[in-house]
Amino acid sequence: MGPSHALPERLELSDGGCIPGARDAISWRLPAAALRDHVVCYSGFQTEFAMPRRRLELPIGLITLVFSFQEGLRLSAAGAARTAYRAMLTGPRVFPTVGEHSGAVYGIEVNMTLTGAYRLFGIPMRHFESAYLDLTDVFGADSDRLTDRLRDAPGWPERFDVLDRELTGRLDTARTVAPEVGWAVSRLCTQRGGPRTLAAITHETGWSPRLLRARFQEQVGLSPKAMARVGRLQQALRMLAAGDSGAQTAVLCGFHDQAHLSREVKAMTDLTPSAFARARGGLPPGSPLDRVPGRMTSVVLDG
Repeated sequence: MGPSHALPERLELSDGGCIPGARDAISWRLPAAALRDHVVCYSGFQTEFAMPRRRLELPIGLITLVFSFQEGLRLSAAGAARTAYRAMLTGPRVFPTVGEHSGAVYGIEVNMTLTGAYRLFGIPMRHFESAYLDLTDVFGADSDRLTDRLRDAPGWPERFDVLDRELTGRLDTARTVAPEVGWAVSRLCTQRGGPRTLAAITHETGWSPRLLRARFQEQVGLSPKAMARVGRLQQALRMLAAGDSGAQTAVLCGFHDQAHLSREVKAMTDLTPSAFARARGGLPPGSPLDRVPGRMTSVVLDG
């Protein structure tokens, strides 16, 4: 996953960006320097729409922590829905979720790398896979106190400063991620150097497949195979958005053929590639629709 060195220090968008019918204020900021190998970005949001909104949230290979300052946010996946807690943690997954609200939503989001969450939370990452957790399950009573401090701060910069202090204080410098795990995650997520089979990447770590899976369970949360699927999906969606053909994208991203690419996009987004492109409306990665700069994270389903 790695640090987010390509992101701007701050980015503020207002008045809905390119989303019609919205009064929308979004503020992004990078975390403190000590956290940048572990936290991708902070995102503050306060939106008001005339009608309820539903958004498809894609697999992105991150753990997302949402602090909600008002009620009404709901998440659903695989037919099950739940109302978001005051502070809610969503784990990594290979399937989409649907976020919906009645028209107004207000809060702050923290997107963490998977290995970074291991360093910050100190819990085997297998407990986070495909999970929706109340932050009190991880932070205890500190969760409510932190949510109150964030809500009561005078503005986004002050809230981001609170997160910097809190997360830096929780960073366990004694808890390390195995270099082999970090290297494999980077290669699986980025396909750096061209598509590589999972067997080849495992061989290059010097570990057995069984040992690599065990370390991924502990320090990543997704299996190596699942991480590879998420990395291929994100790379393929970026290439398709840039105008590359389905056949070319399939070859360069390591799919067997274009049909395999189409099946994976449908399985992991609930949309065919053509339906996904229509729903995105030509928006590039990191648009005002997306939750993380530089990535494709979301699709508006209605409204």
